[in-house]
Amino acid sequence: MGPTGVGKSRLFSAALQGAADEGRMVLSVGGASWISGTRARGFGSLAECLESLDPGRPGGGAADRPLVGVDDAHLVDAAAGDRLHRLVAAGRISVLATVRQDASAPAGIDKLWVERLVEHMDVAPFDSTALGTVLHARLGGHIDTSTLERLWAATHGNALMLRELVEHALEDESLTCVNGTWRWLGLTERPGKRLSDVIRVGLRDLSHDEHELVHMLAVAEPLEAEIVTSFGLAKAAESLDLRGIISVERTRARVRLRLAVPLSRVVVASRMSDLTAQRLRRQVADALERTGARREDDVLRIVSLRMEAGLVPGREQLLTAARTAIRRKDHPLAERLCLLALRDSPSDVETSLYDPVPQSARYGAGLRRVVTRVARDPENAVDCVRAALLLGQVLVGKGHHEDAETVLATALESGVEVPLHEYVVAAHTRVMNLAWSLRRVGDAGAVLADAITAVGAERAGMLHATRAMIAVLSDRLHDAVAIGDSVLHDESAEVPVTQALLPTVTFARTELGDPAGALAVLDRYREVSLDWDTDALLLANAVSARCSYLLGNLRGAAEALDAIHRDAADRRPVLMQSVLDRARLLRLLGQPEHAVVLLRQSIAVETVHEFPATKAWPLAQLAGALAESGRQAEALRTLVEVRSVRSEILSSPIAEDEIEYESALVLAHTGDHSGAVAQALEVAERAAGAGRTVRAVFALHLAARITDGAAFRFRDQALLLSARTTGGIVRVVADHIRALADADGNALMAVSAQFREMGALPLAAEAAAQAVRALRASGQRRKGREAWASCRDLLRGCDAGLPPWLDRESNQERDVAPLTPREREVAALAAIGLSNRDIADRLVVSVRTVENHLHRIYHKLGITARSDLERGLETVIARAEGRTEGTPLTAPLQLMAAGAERVA
Repeated sequence: MGPTGVGKSRLFSAALQGAADEGRMVLSVGGASWISGTRARGFGSLAECLESLDPGRPGGGAADRPLVGVDDAHLVDAAAGDRLHRLVAAGRISVLATVRQDASAPAGIDKLWVERLVEHMDVAPFDSTALGTVLHARLGGHIDTSTLERLWAATHGNALMLRELVEHALEDESLTCVNGTWRWLGLTERPGKRLSDVIRVGLRDLSHDEHELVHMLAVAEPLEAEIVTSFGLAKAAESLDLRGIISVERTRARVRLRLAVPLSRVVVASRMSDLTAQRLRRQVADALERTGARREDDVLRIVSLRMEAGLVPGREQLLTAARTAIRRKDHPLAERLCLLALRDSPSDVETSLYDPVPQSARYGAGLRRVVTRVARDPENAVDCVRAALLLGQVLVGKGHHEDAETVLATALESGVEVPLHEYVVAAHTRVMNLAWSLRRVGDAGAVLADAITAVGAERAGMLHATRAMIAVLSDRLHDAVAIGDSVLHDESAEVPVTQALLPTVTFARTELGDPAGALAVLDRYREVSLDWDTDALLLANAVSARCSYLLGNLRGAAEALDAIHRDAADRRPVLMQSVLDRARLLRLLGQPEHAVVLLRQSIAVETVHEFPATKAWPLAQLAGALAESGRQAEALRTLVEVRSVRSEILSSPIAEDEIEYESALVLAHTGDHSGAVAQALEVAERAAGAGRTVRAVFALHLAARITDGAAFRFRDQALLLSARTTGGIVRVVADHIRALADADGNALMAVSAQFREMGALPLAAEAAAQAVRALRASGQRRKGREAWASCRDLLRGCDAGLPPWLDRESNQERDVAPLTPREREVAALAAIGLSNRDIADRLVVSVRTVENHLHRIYHKLGITARSDLERGLETVIARAEGRTEGTPLTAPLQLMAAGAERVA
């Protein structure tokens, strides 16, 4: 039983064919009527099928009974259903049937499962993990993380929709394989005929009101329930909800409706009359306006609907909507709104912005003409420059950094005065674009100094936060804190200054190991922060949750971050830093699979980096979460993806060390312990040198956990660093290192208890398992048994198991030397048939370097020929995954190789 398109008939046909192949008598009705086999027969109706049964034949055992298969059993007539029920109840036949979830079946069919004569099996859509497995099987290569999430968002795991969409995308070449990785950017045009027909089948037999509501949702979803009711479509909504055609979203008191299959919106809209679409958009826009446009995104929706209906809103509405679109990271829409805000300029201006010339020249020349020609009209000049400043922010968001610098420089240096807040925001955007994206830190400093001089230090507002951000970017965290102390010396600082500066300064404090001090500063402004804008308040709350986590209140921090995501439910996307912190907490709480889903969703959002995070950071966290979930091969492929992304943009030392830490964790999970330790110690050294105590201690912790008997090397350094922090979890981590160094089983059990109290169940279980070894070695066998019982109890409370380095003896776990990450990449590319020259080109190294790598690889794997590489790599991965040699790989080797091809 299940909804349409989940694969019931496919499973049904495969099961009947399997029974026929085993020699059973198979009688089938419906979609799988023609099963091959000497004892298989197909029938046009169930009545005909049942008439063919030998009335004198006894039932016998289950394996001897005829197997009757009925596809779409809800369509059979009542008499045939009753007869089928009697035959099954009498033990004469066995039955396999499919029933659509939203359909009413005859009483005889329902009795089969109500009386437990048959098993009732629900067939659900694929979850995101299963969807990835299916796509790997169909495409035979690595699939880009964003592509996986886009396909999931488009189909919600419906097998039929997924198959048709993938086949259509392959046909129109919007789904392509580049360097071994499959990428899909979304529908490039209206869906093909077959995909459209499949979707329309699910929308058949609609009443007039249901048809109207489906059309309304296609052009204006999501729709508030109160608006649907105002149009007299409440009963239609209830009916469509029962049929699974629409879905209902509830956010607190707000109820919104969407089409359940996202692709339905594209199909329905593409077949709708233009006049109908315009009428519906105007009606919804008017209804939204009648409700008072109370919410942040209401103005944006009203403006968007009216533009699509052929109406041009006023300039102020366009600018307000553009700001909301920028906050929601809808950069294409924001760009269109900004350009429309310039439409009242001379006739050649808009065309100059769309001329087929390089974008920098186009935007620069067009904006200069705008400013020059409307200079006589101050009101138009001001609005024009305001639109240009917003356009500059949009171009930064789209990743067009040179164009953004051209636009922002032209607008800011035009001499036209704009509201102070908008000038400061634009100056901040320009400085961060220069320093963070264009790597012109010197120019950024000069522009920042000029901007502060222009507005005055006491009115600089966000520019003080810009100074602090530049300090964080340069790994000068103490300078960032000093800036905050000098500006936020008391509660009299203006709201714009405080809300811009406070999150950055407190973030720097947490990195330096003072979460208690950061939380005290945040609490000082707790009451006045209620007047802050939404973005600033969410960011401050995210930092507050980070402080709670570092102080050891993991569950409280998780609840706070969940609240942030609920508050931001209507904004897309939420703050990247809060996503990263939330994913880290989920992993510490023993829920790595939940972290995988969260990170994949955030990565799929098309947005550039968000200070201090980069696109590579969530990818690296995803690799770590995959490794902790036991999917080492996929984690390795994701690390290759991380490397290709890292080179695209300037990063910060904080982001780089976070990425290196996750890389070391993946290496540890895949069996390369020496490589993992070396990388973790490098991270610890860099972080300690910059004063980033938290990351330094956690990096030492990783090195101590994965290497037996090596913790004594890091013990004193970890204890010294932890003494400088106010973070409770950091001190427990340092105690863990000391207990490992001393091989003290009782101390390890105390550490396990502390982790358990915090909610960090995987670390608690790991410490208990380490205590088992130490207690047994010291002859305390009873306590060792108690520790093992505690470990098992902790593992039952989380989704993660013990890490692989605790499942095997470290000195005897392999007879094959570990490969370095680069050697794994070279070996994977060579194993799929690439020449040395091709490998050198892909990895941007010399052919001699590739030859040297292969020489070392052959030696480590104990092989002598290129043709043996696949076998050798399979052995490495098998041992890393804890399998015995000769067992099949859980992930095909060619997928790892395809992921390695992404390196460029």
